[in-house]
This record gives sequence, C-alpha cells and structure tokens, in this order.
Amino acid sequence: MTANEKRVALYRKIEVGRKQLPAMDEVAFRQLLRNEFGVESRKDMSVGQLSRLVNILAEKGAVFTSPKKPKAASKKPDFIDITDSMPFATQKRQILAIWRKLGYALSSLDTKVKRAFGIDRFVWLKDEKQIIALLSDLQRREKSFEKTQACAGN
Repeated sequence: MTANEKRVALYRKIEVGRKQLPAMDEVAFRQLLRNEFGVESRKDMSVGQLSRLVNILAEKGAVFTSPKKPKAASKKPDFIDITDSMPFATQKRQILAIWRKLGYALSSLDTKVKRAFGIDRFVWLKDEKQIIALLSDLQRREKSFEKTQACAGN
C-alpha cells in the first residue's frame, strides 16, 4: 500500500469515527487537531499523526472494524468422512492418505474422479476396477514422491 493509499484509508477511518461520536462536530474536531497536533487540517498531518488521530477517536468511543468477507458458498470441507459401511472403505482411506501425503487439496480429488471416471464425488466410487486404478496411480505417484524427497534430503 502506498503512502497515499494509507492516507486515504486513514481519512476514511477518521470520518467513520467522527460519525460515531456525537460530540465530534466540526468545531470540536478542529479543536482536537489544534490541541493534539498543532494543525488546522488533516492535510497538514503525517500518516503517523493520522494513525494516532484514529487511535484518539477510538479512545473516545469510536469502533473500527473491517468488513466481513463473505465466505465462499461452494467451499468444501477439508476432510472426507469414509465410514466402514461404504464400499471399499479400506481402499478409499488408503487413497485419501496418499492424496494428503502428496499434498493435494481434497477438493481436487472429486475433480480427478470426475475426469477419470465420470463420477461427481470420490465417496460415490463403487466400482472395484476404478478404485484399484486410482489407488495404483496414486501408489506410483507416492513412490516417485518418496524418491524425490529422499534425493532432496541428501
């Protein structure tokens, strides 16, 4: 953030703070600037002084909170629950363990399964041949990954 961008952001905070403080009309604000900083206008203040002014307004009762960022509606959880009653639960757990070990995001596992087998979700895999194919592919990747790690360690 440039000095000018910081300055503009602080101006905005100051205005928010002034609106929250009923006693901080224009006369009171100018008096505060003169008493605390020896200036008549915010334009004559440094970024550090503007920051201190924000703190003074906060001490007087102004509240500054950053706006909440909306959560992504489609964000998938960072885990996949494999129950014992699922078909091929042991193999699916192995697949998940290797997937994690390789550092892949779990959300990309569904993408991999969709592209490879036309099934939208990993947990919906029920075909033994498909599960074996996926597990074999990941085991090959795991061996390559381990070799790379071993070479990097030397």
